[in-house]
Amino acid sequence: MAQLDLHVTSETGQLRACALWGPGSEFDAMVPDHIAPLRLGRHGWEPNPDYLLFDDLVLLDHLRHEHAILRSVVVAATGERNCLDLRDMLTTVLADPLARGEIVGQVLDMEAQLGTPAPQLQRARGRLEGLTPVDLTSALVTGLDPDDDSALLAAPAPNLLFARDLAAVVGDALVLSYPRARARKRDGIIARGIARHHPRLRGAHLLDIRHGDAGQGEMVDDRTVEGGDILVIAKDLVLVGLGERTSELGGRLLAAALQARGIANVWGVRLPHQRATMHLDTVMTWIEPGRALAWLPGLGGDQAQVIDLVDAGRPLGRDVRALLEAHGRALDLVPCGGADPRAGAREQWSDGANAVCLGPGRIVLYGRNRATLRELNHRDYQVLSPDEFIANADLLMLGDRRWVVALPGSELSRGRGGPRCLTLPLQRA
Repeated sequence: MAQLDLHVTSETGQLRACALWGPGSEFDAMVPDHIAPLRLGRHGWEPNPDYLLFDDLVLLDHLRHEHAILRSVVVAATGERNCLDLRDMLTTVLADPLARGEIVGQVLDMEAQLGTPAPQLQRARGRLEGLTPVDLTSALVTGLDPDDDSALLAAPAPNLLFARDLAAVVGDALVLSYPRARARKRDGIIARGIARHHPRLRGAHLLDIRHGDAGQGEMVDDRTVEGGDILVIAKDLVLVGLGERTSELGGRLLAAALQARGIANVWGVRLPHQRATMHLDTVMTWIEPGRALAWLPGLGGDQAQVIDLVDAGRPLGRDVRALLEAHGRALDLVPCGGADPRAGAREQWSDGANAVCLGPGRIVLYGRNRATLRELNHRDYQVLSPDEFIANADLLMLGDRRWVVALPGSELSRGRGGPRCLTLPLQRA
C-alpha cells in the first residue's frame, strides 16, 4: 500500500487526494435524548451530557444517498484511489494488535472519565478485545455490541461524518485533532489512531499539540484543536478559529508547532461562543485565490478580534479582510445569502458559508442555500448539478470557468456541517 504524500499549502489548489467518513449504523443508534442540548434537572435547565451535536435524527438511507453523491463528486476530481474512506482505514488499523490495544485502551480510559461503572467497563473491555476488526469498528462507532445491540459505550459517534475536524494537513504535516466537545472525544482518539498507524500515512509528519500526553485527562484538558478551525491561506499564513471548539491555548500550541515547520504567520480569529460560529469554516471559506464566502455577522462584533498566535496573542485588529490586505493579500468577500441579512442568517445555519474547493473557483456547496448560489451566479459561477459535473469532470477540471456543484444536503446538514466539514483534503496542487 503506497504511502500518500501529504501536501496542502492553500484552500483552493486543485484537490488531488481526500478522505471522507461514510455514514453507517451509528445514526440508527441515536435516540431523541441525543439531539437535546438541554435537559430539565433538579435546579432547572442544564446542559445535556448525552447531546451529540445534531439538530435532528436523520434518515440513514437518505443520508447515505446524499453522502454517496458527495463522494462521487470528489472521486470525479481525485480518482477512486485517492478518495479514502476513513471507516475502512480504521478497520485496517484495528488489524494491527499494537494500534488496536492503543485505541481500545484510550476509549475505555475516556469511558471511565465519563463515570462508567467498573463492572460495565470490564464487560466492554472483554467484548471489544475479542471482536474482529470489522466488528470492532462497528462497536467503536455505534457504541453497541454487534451481536445483540446491547450498550458497550456511552453513546454512538455520529460526528465522525465530519471528517474535516478529525485532522488537518498544513504543508506536508498532519495536525492531530483534540476535540473539545464531550460528544467528539472518541472521534479524536479514532482519528489519531488512524493517523499514527495506517499504512498510507506511514512516515507522515504528525503535529501533536499534546505530544501524546493526556495531561489532566481527556475530559478536562483545555489543549483543544479541531480541523474546522484551521484555514491554510498560503505557505506562510494560517488562520485558526478560536471559539467553542479550538481553545486559545490549543491555538498557541499549534502556532508554535507550525512556526517550527517554517510557517511564520499564524493568526487566531476569536469567534463568538455560539453554535452558529462553532468553527471558523462555518463563517468563512475560501473559494478561489483572493475570494471567500463569508457570513459577515460572524466576523463582526467585539469578540471577533484577530491575534498573532506566534507572538503571545498580540492583538492585530478586528477586520480580517483589512489585515489580509495589509499583508499583501486582497480579499473579496462574497456574502452568504447575498444582500439579504435574513437569507444570510438562514443559509449560514445550513452551511451557506461552508464550501469546499475542488480547484480555484470550482466549489461544492449545498443546493438548499439558494440565495448564496444566486449571489455566486451573479459573480460568474455556473451552477451545476452533481450529475452534470460528474459527466463532464475531466473538461471542467481542466477549464478556467468558475462553477459550483449544488449538492443535496437535507439530511447531511442536520449535524451543522457543510461540504468543507465533510471532506478532509490530504493533497492539493
